[in-house]
Amino acid sequence: MHATMKRMNHDMAVSPIVATLVLIVVAVIGAVAVGTIMGTFSSDVSKQANANQAGSAAQSQILIAGSTTVDPITQLAGKIYTAQNPGVKIVSQATGSGAGLQAVGQGIADIGAMSENPSSAQLQQFPNLKTYQIGSGAIVVITNKAKPANTTVAGDYNVSFADLQNAFSSGSTKLSNTSQTIANPHTLGNTLNANTVTVYRADGSGTADSFFTNYLGFTAKLTSNPDEANSLAVNGNPMMVQTVGSTNYALGFADYGDAIANINGANSIVILGVQGSQLDSTYHVLPATFDGALGAGTTKNWNYIRSTAKGLYQLNVEGNSGASQSTNWPAGLIRPLNYITNGAPNSQIQNYISFVQSNPMDTINGQKYGIFQETNNYGIADLA
Repeated sequence: MHATMKRMNHDMAVSPIVATLVLIVVAVIGAVAVGTIMGTFSSDVSKQANANQAGSAAQSQILIAGSTTVDPITQLAGKIYTAQNPGVKIVSQATGSGAGLQAVGQGIADIGAMSENPSSAQLQQFPNLKTYQIGSGAIVVITNKAKPANTTVAGDYNVSFADLQNAFSSGSTKLSNTSQTIANPHTLGNTLNANTVTVYRADGSGTADSFFTNYLGFTAKLTSNPDEANSLAVNGNPMMVQTVGSTNYALGFADYGDAIANINGANSIVILGVQGSQLDSTYHVLPATFDGALGAGTTKNWNYIRSTAKGLYQLNVEGNSGASQSTNWPAGLIRPLNYITNGAPNSQIQNYISFVQSNPMDTINGQKYGIFQETNNYGIADLA
């Protein structure tokens, strides 16, 4: 077994075990504690660095921390990259977008992964951050398949936008376009079951930021709802999907890739269409299932998703003539997937980022798929 070393601030080496423990601290108690924890670990880090010096000459490591949406992309890209570049190992830690930004800002990770753009407050905290968009991802509204939250006829999985807003709001929730408190907070309306259990993201989530602020139009995201007895809070997209799939009448939101992975596997959730929102209705016709994981029908469904994503991008970002303005049609369910560095990356890290941006190909059963296609996301070329 060969040893590996992690470069921190390009000066001090830290083992994968220590790096993982520090990332857990960042995710749980925030960046304030990182300095104290790193001081506690410093002697151990120094000892392990000396012991592992010979191993690091054979293989260096790039540590990436953050978004649970980006993590599957990094895992797949890392496997392909290391196969082509045996001297470099890619390690991914799914800690959430907020924790990933803190990790790279503090010098614990080489790259932070985010499913949103850094906020002005985050850029003020770490003014040297640089953002590299690697692709885009979609968010979908999901419910339990056996006992769905919606009340429409069997097989018709839809919910009204107004009911969705109300269900996920609290008594103090305000709308960003009017600055007014939402009219009917934490009520379920006609399209949701009276037993509906809303599921929130408790962590620093780019998925939640986009869902609440860009899509539902709230002034801030909610990590829980004190006004609602039937609500849960979880960490990460995979746990959101798992919780919705195992909880009767659960209503949640998740990355499209995680939702499709469940539909192709445990098959315990369904994707809900949303009616009456300002978003184009064709978005909500995203196919709920493939004909099997990367099997028959995959290409057809993928091309449809890609075309829909491209249409949304052109409407909301490029601003085609005659189209609705982006301020009137929030692109909240299509969001950027980013790698973040603290300052200009070294050549090794830059080479890896460029590699991911190129949407490298993976081979499955003799067929080639881009890593964004395989993870049900969109590469940069798909949205150009």
